[in-house]
Order: sequence, then C-alpha cells, then structure tokens
Amino acid sequence: MWFFRSPEVIFGEDSLSFISSLEMKRIAVITDKNLIRTEIPGRVQAALPTGAKSMLLGEISEEPPLSEMTAHLNEIREFSPDWFVAVGGGSVMDTAKILFALYERPDLSVYDITPLVKLGLRKKSRLMAIPTTSGTGSECTWAAVLSVEGEHRKHELASPEILPDYAILDPSLVLELPPEQTRNTACDALAHSIEGYGSAWHNPFSDALAEKAFELVSDSILGVLKDPSNLTLRNNVHIGASMAGLSFSNSQIGLAHALGHALGARFKTPHGMAVALILPHVVQFNYDACSERYDRLNRFIPDRYRGLDLAKSLELMMGAMGQAKCGREAGIGEADFNQNLDDLVNIASESTGLITNPKDSTSTDLRSLFIKSFEEANL
Repeated sequence: MWFFRSPEVIFGEDSLSFISSLEMKRIAVITDKNLIRTEIPGRVQAALPTGAKSMLLGEISEEPPLSEMTAHLNEIREFSPDWFVAVGGGSVMDTAKILFALYERPDLSVYDITPLVKLGLRKKSRLMAIPTTSGTGSECTWAAVLSVEGEHRKHELASPEILPDYAILDPSLVLELPPEQTRNTACDALAHSIEGYGSAWHNPFSDALAEKAFELVSDSILGVLKDPSNLTLRNNVHIGASMAGLSFSNSQIGLAHALGHALGARFKTPHGMAVALILPHVVQFNYDACSERYDRLNRFIPDRYRGLDLAKSLELMMGAMGQAKCGREAGIGEADFNQNLDDLVNIASESTGLITNPKDSTSTDLRSLFIKSFEEANL
C-alpha cells in the first residue's frame, strides 16, 4: 500500500492573490532576516483578506537552531493565530512547520514529530507555504530540518501532519533572487528529482513528478542565470522545484542529501551547494544500481552539456552554472576537512537517506564520496 501526499498547489502569475479568498482572521507570517528588509512580506500581508490581523516575525537565519526557531513561540501563543504563513526559503518553511506543530500541541517535544506519532494537528490553525527560492521544495514536503546546537549536525523531522495545506508558487517572488541563491537552490531541485527518481521507494507518482521536474529545471536554469528577469523561465524552474519536492517527499532522499546535510552542518556550506558538491559522485556510485533510470534523466540535459552518463552531464552543467566543483573551491580548508572527516562519515551514516538510496553503502563508501567531493576527483 502506498500514499501520495500533496498540499493544494496554486501556481503561476498573480497566484498570491488567491490568499484573499480564504477565511483567515489572525495570521502569523514567518520570514527571514533578509526578506524582512524587502517588499515581499508586505506584499503577502497586503494579499490577506480584508480585516485580517497579522503578526510578522522575521528573525530566522539560514539553517537556524531550534532555540532561534522557537524564540517567539510564547508571543505566537498569545496572538492565537488561525493560520501560519511561511514566506521564504527552506529554513523559514522548516521553522513554520515546527512552530505550527508546537503551537497546536504545547505538550510536544520537537522530537515527537515523526511519522510514527499521531499528532492530531489542525485543531486551532492551518499552514501555508510561499517559497521565495526555487529549490528546497519544502512547501510540498512533510519534512523539516533543524540544526542541532553545539553538535554540527542536522536533525531530520517528518510527519504527514506538517505538510502545508496550501503552497503558493508565484514566480514574481523569485525575480530578484541573487545569482548565487538561484544557482544553489536549482542544484538542490535537481538533486531532489534525481534522488526521488532513483530512490528504493520510488513509485509511479514520484517518477512522473521527478522526470518533469528534472526536465523543467535542467532546460531552464541556464537561461534564468543569463536573463534573471525572464518570467517564463523563472516560472519553469519554480514549478519544477516544487514538483521535485513532491517527488522526493513521496519516495525519499538518498546519499547526496545524507552527505550534503553533514557537510553543510559542519562547514556552514549553503545546502544547495553542499548537495551539488556531492551529487555527481553519488550518481556515479549508484550507476550500476539504476543505470536505466539515470540514462532516462540524462536525455533531458541540454545537448551541449550532455555527457556519456548523467554524472558527467551534471558535472558539465553545474560547471556552466558557475557552481563550485569541489570542497576546496567552495572554501573548505584541507586541514579542517581532514580533521572532521570521521565525524562527517558518522553523521552521514545516521541519515535515513542510506535506507532509501538505490545502492547499499558502507562507512568506507561514505568516506570515499566525501574525499572525492573535496578533491574534485575526475568522473
């Protein structure tokens, strides 16, 4: 027996206006330290139904620890929202999911958010996600990631009950996304589609979404980087990123995310970049386990960047995107890397991504993949 889970998705130009049609009275709008200085949170508040009251919280940093995520939980409880609206990237949406769960259930520990525990949410409020990056897919997943303070690791939380009720995909919200974030988040979307497609738990629904997501993102991202104001191409990547999120949310991640989470937590490497450093090597490692599926995806790579296999194609295309080719190029020091290699392997080995990766891996395999991603090994 399988389940397919998805929010109601509203997409395309002017999709932000949909919010005014909902019954909303008191809304907690969650955003981050950078977006709070832009017009985007104000645009979302202006789209709320007439007469609705809102509180705006904009202190979330990139990959925040739990203490930062929940710093204003008491104020939220006093405000008594009937909706949580996340406006931002993956960290903001992760934060909103956790706040939503803890607001609904003050008796919960955050570590009770697992697929094995029935939470009984939505007694007091509902959840909406409005991504302002094109990559994490968190608006369409039932997962949340938090950084563990003092441990240089990330904890993966998951429950079908923290899946947003609505996902609003308005391409106008990503038109001003800086090139580095555009590149990093698109690499994350490509990784989601590849890992969702190759997962041991893949299924016909996740397959269809992964294929289309990979096609949309790979066909449009280089054009977006050359012409950031092209709304059509932005829309393709934005929708593709959410489709990739739906794919892996319904089939699960693999080694690229297991290793990428460890790398990002230890060296503060942006998540999309961390996964991009690992991804071609993981694809090469997995090839004999799912060559037919990888070859099918490889046909979607633009002709000028298509290599003999998907691993080489990814290397060529990410190079054309301006993505760092290895850990050294990403600014990770050799001594620091070597000193932390054992910890990286141990942390990665705890990830659920090892369970659903198409090929079994040992600690020796994980170590080899980390080293290859750091040293720019030839594919």
